[in-house]
Amino acid sequence: MNSSTTLTANGALGFGARDHHTPDPSAVLSALNDGDSRRILAVCDDQPRTAQECANLCDIPLSSVYRKLDLLSDAALLEEGRRIQPDAHHPREFSTHFDALSLSFDAGVSVNFRQVATDGGEDTTER
Repeated sequence: MNSSTTLTANGALGFGARDHHTPDPSAVLSALNDGDSRRILAVCDDQPRTAQECANLCDIPLSSVYRKLDLLSDAALLEEGRRIQPDAHHPREFSTHFDALSLSFDAGVSVNFRQVATDGGEDTTER
């Protein structure tokens, strides 16, 4: 914990995380087709980010960031949590929950997420 006493509540702790659902491959492809969404995804991969942090780091208007965060979350590319702070304001924050993403085009389109840290880099989970 740093000097600002900021804690993160994420899916691992069960606070505010969206259910991991099987994403629609077209939703994943649509989200990844947008350059701004890819930039947001990249900054949320480094560490959990609030919408305001995404807007500042990606130089995207905040109203657009909110739409893109919803799009990325609905496509199961981002996980939502809450940043617990000393004041009463606990903003939503977003982070990736995978190390690698692969798309397969055999007999349709399938999406696979991979968490190397937890699966040892051997298994893939189809979502």
